[in-house]
Amino acid sequence: MRAALRAVGSLPIPVLRLFGAGIGCVLWLLGGKPRDTARIHLDRLFPDTAPVSRRRLARRSLIAFGCALAESPAVWFGPRRRLLRWLDAPEVAARLRTLADIHPGGAIVLCPHIGNWELAGMFCALHGGITSLYKPQRGAVDALIIEGRQRLGARLVSSDGGGVRALLAALRRGERVGILPDQDPPEGAGAFAPLFGRPAHTPTLVHRLAGRTGAAVLYCYAERVGASRFRFHVAPAPGAGRDLASMNASVERCIMHLPGQYWWAYRRFRRTPDGWNAFYRRAD
Repeated sequence: MRAALRAVGSLPIPVLRLFGAGIGCVLWLLGGKPRDTARIHLDRLFPDTAPVSRRRLARRSLIAFGCALAESPAVWFGPRRRLLRWLDAPEVAARLRTLADIHPGGAIVLCPHIGNWELAGMFCALHGGITSLYKPQRGAVDALIIEGRQRLGARLVSSDGGGVRALLAALRRGERVGILPDQDPPEGAGAFAPLFGRPAHTPTLVHRLAGRTGAAVLYCYAERVGASRFRFHVAPAPGAGRDLASMNASVERCIMHLPGQYWWAYRRFRRTPDGWNAFYRRAD
């Protein structure tokens, strides 16, 4: 499997993006849960947007997701020289260092599912290092994920109590940790906070860690540009370490910067608080 991933990862990035676009188009044409979920999100969260625009955005999102899948072998196992060329963004790297190193309690880097989120993690690993949570997988796939994501010095820790303790220890050493802020956490690890005007079950880990360490909180994501390039974005996340509503507001700003490259097919609102109707049903 590793050899196959290396072979695929060595293909030119325009070829991989073309293949990824094909995956997205197939997902759109076949219908089913990914297309329905993307459409439901856009229909319910942006009812004032023209229906044709919502459909176009849902299709673009599936294509972007396909590109993210196709690009992953290149990020994890592709030529190192090419990977370093993609990550060569001195001004953004300097901004990352400035924002991440202003507090002795380290920094929490939020990486939403925008553009190529695997590459955003690589960028942080190369420019100062990072310890990130991940969900362990079964069998050989888990070893490949660890090998691929740690190739530039990142440290992966499992998303359990031991992993959380490892994040806390890293912050107390003044280091950086990476967290996905736009996932529905397990029961007991989240609370409801507004996201695009709807209650979303939101991870409480960020403000728990920030409250105990005084860590800075910022976000980082990698925009897909043209046929073969990437552009990195790093900015502070005001109030994200203080309360969940502020963190979700920062996530909203990131998403609305590049709505066509966001993973709208993820069922972000699958949990609902008492008094709210279930969010999902098949699109018309």
